[in-house]
Amino acid sequence: MSEALRVLFLAPQVPWPLDTGGKIRTFHIARTLAARHRVRMLAFGDRDAEAAGVDALRRLGIEAELFAPPAPWTKLARLGLGLLGPVPANVRKYQDARLRARVLQLTRQGAVDLIHCDHLHMSPYGPPSQVPFVVDEHNVECVIWDRFAADRTQPIPKRLAFYQQGFWLRRLELELCRRAALVLLCSSVDEEVLRRLSNGALGATQVVPNGVDVDYFSAPGPAEVSGHLVFTGSMDWAPNENAVLAFLGEIWPEMRREQPDSRFVVVGRNPSARLQARAREAGASVTGTVPDVRPYLRGALGLVVPMRVGGGTRLKILEAFAAGVPVISTALGIEGILATPGVHYLVAETAREFADAARQLAEQPALRQAIVARARQLARERYSWDAVGGALAGSYAERFRRR
Repeated sequence: MSEALRVLFLAPQVPWPLDTGGKIRTFHIARTLAARHRVRMLAFGDRDAEAAGVDALRRLGIEAELFAPPAPWTKLARLGLGLLGPVPANVRKYQDARLRARVLQLTRQGAVDLIHCDHLHMSPYGPPSQVPFVVDEHNVECVIWDRFAADRTQPIPKRLAFYQQGFWLRRLELELCRRAALVLLCSSVDEEVLRRLSNGALGATQVVPNGVDVDYFSAPGPAEVSGHLVFTGSMDWAPNENAVLAFLGEIWPEMRREQPDSRFVVVGRNPSARLQARAREAGASVTGTVPDVRPYLRGALGLVVPMRVGGGTRLKILEAFAAGVPVISTALGIEGILATPGVHYLVAETAREFADAARQLAEQPALRQAIVARARQLARERYSWDAVGGALAGSYAERFRRR
């Protein structure tokens, strides 16, 4: 085995607790890299508030240095500057002179072989260091903003803001990805999109799919409810809120007209007041933050994924596959996951199609059982975190071996 690399892992937040898709990917990539390489993490966060996360990383052999988030007025100033460009708001808010100085100090001391930039937001720290840097694109960020700008359900002023931010973001994203030694994408779909946007000027890329802990999600245990439809995800991530609001407004009413006893449960942290009010009006339940999502998956009739915007791949789908919950998803919702409609999940785009799919699952237990079995097998064989992260750790050893 080749010598361990000294990897400087730059993260926008401490990946703990594992309550968002972004944190889950960050944590497991860091964990599997640390099993083979020497990983030091620099992240934003308050050391007292993030003590449990720092301890969790230390148990993995990862030393974490935290940088206090900026004061509220600084955040507002950066937001204002981000709206003017050319550095978009969702990247500018992570720019910090203290962190930049620490990166330069470590690299100039010769203490770093490779910089791993978790999310595009952290990649501006890579080029000044003169050390090879990798960008882990959880999503092709500009695509998300472009999709919001094209969403006709959004007010015109918001669509114009999305368009403007998407324009600046595309320029920065392509520039940073061209300069990176390697760009990681969640799927071959994202890889193709980024190459097309760059007009072939992109360098090395590698698909590192999202994964799942199959044993954790398939473990037996209590169920909070049963026979319900469920949506899981961080509700403070705009594409998730957009999906649930659309489902409540356009799809759920038709499903309830056909099956008045149907239940829909939205599980995820930080739901907005608007979403909670819409759910109450529609007769759905919103849990907010829960310590464990599994009791809400167990016994569910199906996981609905009515995504209309977004990028990357949906961890919620892989978790449902592992938990034995059938998935009903739009084509965009399952984008990037190598699953086949009618084999591993049911596809639906309209209210009628979602209602038909839910009825199939309720009335055809043999179909349900077959879909669940094939989906769980797919999750175990192709999407386990140890396999995904282990392959990346090996790739780093080969590409960036110490001379």
